[in-house]
Amino acid sequence: MSNPAKNAVVVPDGPLPVLPPAIWESKEVRDAVAAESPGAVVAIARRAHGLRQDELGTLAGFSQSAISRLEAGSNIAYDLRVLRTMQRLLGIPAHLLGLTDRTVPMRSGEARSLGAGGLEAVAKDLVVGMEGKALMALCASAAFGANGDGVLANDAVSQLLVLRRIVNDAHNWRGTGALMPAVRNMYDFIDALRRNARGEIRRRLLGTGAMYAEFYGWLHEEIGDLRGAGAWTSRALEQGQAADDRDVVAYCYVRMSQLAEVDGDDDRVIGLARAAQRETGVSPIVRAMALRQEARGLARAGYDACMPRFDLAQSLALSVERPQSDEYSIGYCFTDLHVEIQRAASMVDLADHRRAITAYTQLMPRWGRICQWEQGVHTAKLAYAYAASGDVEQAVGFGFTALDLARATGSQLIVTELAKLGPWHETPAIAELTAEVTQLR
Repeated sequence: MSNPAKNAVVVPDGPLPVLPPAIWESKEVRDAVAAESPGAVVAIARRAHGLRQDELGTLAGFSQSAISRLEAGSNIAYDLRVLRTMQRLLGIPAHLLGLTDRTVPMRSGEARSLGAGGLEAVAKDLVVGMEGKALMALCASAAFGANGDGVLANDAVSQLLVLRRIVNDAHNWRGTGALMPAVRNMYDFIDALRRNARGEIRRRLLGTGAMYAEFYGWLHEEIGDLRGAGAWTSRALEQGQAADDRDVVAYCYVRMSQLAEVDGDDDRVIGLARAAQRETGVSPIVRAMALRQEARGLARAGYDACMPRFDLAQSLALSVERPQSDEYSIGYCFTDLHVEIQRAASMVDLADHRRAITAYTQLMPRWGRICQWEQGVHTAKLAYAYAASGDVEQAVGFGFTALDLARATGSQLIVTELAKLGPWHETPAIAELTAEVTQLR
């Protein structure tokens, strides 16, 4: 008879000890790094600390199966947020996981001493901790420079857009709850500047504030607050219109279309996406996003005509020249992968489940390039496709993978997709999965 105490999960009390440097210089680690296998490096570090997979999972907030998949090299092994968690927890040198070591938070008072050239160098460090007071000091440094004379710097808007991009990138690996207060404070700061500015700088601050408002609306959607999401997206639209920023206006229509998709109103999905395309002077990448969203609406309404729209969106995404700038611009990280992964999702909507499974499977090697919440949404859609095609075992596996990502991100978007597995609740494994999903709602 097995001894239950022998297999009990033991969670260390306090931080893990620092591992000897010789471990990181070993042939085993060098081979794992050369093979671009961060999961293997995590496994080496875990064993060096004397931890089982379930014990590491408890410490990190993941299931044992998630740790197993990470170490085996699944797509979760290339997720920046997961790797950051493992790097800090296990004390792994950041470069061994393909990360830039930006983990030291800025000390109080440093922000105000920064000139424009030093802003980008510390901003990413700051986002790691999202320290509220220091972040607002950094916003002040971005807007006023190092002189402290209360006069807006010539490059104030540019630096505030650099911050917008940094916070957007942080969303790839930080939970939504940690970002929301920071983004709201940054919006309020910019809005106060806008109200006291005049002329062209006022117009540019208006457009910049709209980009923060839109992002704040998105964060509301991710936690399941659709009312808040709609209100902030409407505010972003109004400010974009006042600033005569056509990309902001068109993208806000795209976002409203996406909110209509969550609400199940397919006609509004299509209509709002087409409104975005009617805007003149819109960049090709924003037009590609609008085409993709129109295709989503058509697929949800049962129209095969969605596929030519996806083709057009993909063509634009592949042909666009990316801006060489650290400033945020709408669609700066949008690629053909974002088009193709929604094409696969639309195959699920059209009940072409086998084709959807094939499309998703072909795209999976590239999933590490999209946000963690987005990976979770499409992993849940893939689970649904497997369940609908009769392969319940695969559905369960991908369902629990999506559940891990829902817990890691707090994204209600993933939870909503997983809830669609309810019709198969009579299968014991799916009943277990849906019960855990219900706890997250």
